[in-house]
Amino acid sequence: MRSTFMALEMGRRSIITQQATLDVTGHNIANANTPGFTRQAASIHTTAPWAAPSMYNIRPGQYGTGVMVGEIRRLRDEFIDMQIRDESQASGYWDAMQTTLDTIEMVLNEPTDQGLRGVLDSFWEAWQGLVESPESESVREVVKERGMAVADTFHHMYNQLRNLRLDLNTQVKTKVEEINSVARQIADVNQQIKAIKLSGQAPNDLIDRRDLLLDQISYLVDAQIAIESNEMATVLIGGAPLVMGSRTVSLGLNTDTKGMYKMVWDMDPDSHPGTVITGRPASSIDDMEVAITSGELMGLLEARGFAEYSELGKARNLVPNLMDSLNQLARALVIDTNTIHRQGYSLNNINGADPDGINFFNQDGIDMTDTTIEWARLISVDSQITADVNNIAAASSRTRDDLGTPINFGDGGNALLLAQLKHNRSGTLDPFTIDDYWNSQVSSVGVKAQEATRMVENQTTLLNQLEFKRQSTAGVSLDEEMTNMIRFQHAYNAAARYITAIDEAIDVIVNRMGITGR
Repeated sequence: MRSTFMALEMGRRSIITQQATLDVTGHNIANANTPGFTRQAASIHTTAPWAAPSMYNIRPGQYGTGVMVGEIRRLRDEFIDMQIRDESQASGYWDAMQTTLDTIEMVLNEPTDQGLRGVLDSFWEAWQGLVESPESESVREVVKERGMAVADTFHHMYNQLRNLRLDLNTQVKTKVEEINSVARQIADVNQQIKAIKLSGQAPNDLIDRRDLLLDQISYLVDAQIAIESNEMATVLIGGAPLVMGSRTVSLGLNTDTKGMYKMVWDMDPDSHPGTVITGRPASSIDDMEVAITSGELMGLLEARGFAEYSELGKARNLVPNLMDSLNQLARALVIDTNTIHRQGYSLNNINGADPDGINFFNQDGIDMTDTTIEWARLISVDSQITADVNNIAAASSRTRDDLGTPINFGDGGNALLLAQLKHNRSGTLDPFTIDDYWNSQVSSVGVKAQEATRMVENQTTLLNQLEFKRQSTAGVSLDEEMTNMIRFQHAYNAAARYITAIDEAIDVIVNRMGITGR
């Protein structure tokens, strides 16, 4: 027969269980606004009944012995977590690309009168004005100033793009350091999770912290994540391990001759874990390039352009390609303008029978066949033009009087040829005109910017939907928690009242039974 005192034990178990459920509810309420927190619930089940079935047990059934908390569960959908991390990689990539393209659009400043296209239009208009007044010194001054404005615009845009690339390069270094930092934190949390799992407990809050870190690293880089049976996370990048249990492999950085960073695996056993190594030669056989395909870091790398010895150089190289296009445009403008200008006659060419052969843009000491020269940085109006605007060769021939003496006025024919460069195909950029070539570059940037904006909006919408699904399971609803709190409180009160009833029954048995007849 079961002891009467067993009822007290059953009441005690009920009190403890209801107290535990109230504690879990309070923990949920306290962390309702904590980033990364997952709602928890106590799994309640009955304790082993009394008594065990046997041939001597003639009781009609088993009696319950109470209740207990089996575990504290995290209400989390791992499949949604996996989806969010997959989409976060694309979101990080397009966020980086959109930010860079927005900056490029501000640098180009098109279509406005202050952009390069507007400055070039003013340059062609100045030549057209010189066609009408080839002898006017004021008009010639306008041509010189417009030429100098074109050169200054090239310089300014090129320097801005170069500074943007340097800024992106710095961000690459920062993101690599951030990845290393997050990896070390994941490894540290893994170690703590392992210790708690070995003790037979559930490290729910630590797992929340680990999941938040995994979300962060998924935004930064296309990490492949696996959760082991002991709740420890393994993180791979390009198939190589970044985090395995409590161990990490750091990412390092090499620099090329231009100071551009290349991301490598730091294989130096003497380096402190997580240290970013810079300045190693490109030929170091100990450093293997990190293969990534997405994430914010990939967006920064593609926008900045890959290091000169990188195996990933087949990607977009957004800013370097635009800088190269600006150089090619400046080179074409210098070559095409000078080719025509050298064939003309200036006002200072009074007695000469041949054209002046003066360049409008400076190309002294420059190898015109070298396409690697930073033309956009070097372009300038020739010193002979800036010193004397009468050296501008506006005429296509020398006009002579009846005695054959050259007249000191040009016909403006050469200026007309220069003005027509706006509409004629460039010999250097064939089949484009100078204007068409630049318009195509601006249009390309615009299309890419629209694509990036559209992709960012799509990824934001998708991530918001996935996050809503995650929160529908893992998020804390204060209304629901208040309802649970009232429910558990009533159960606690009922358990306390039950213990009081059993106490009174035991008091009757102990203190009052057997006193009749005394």
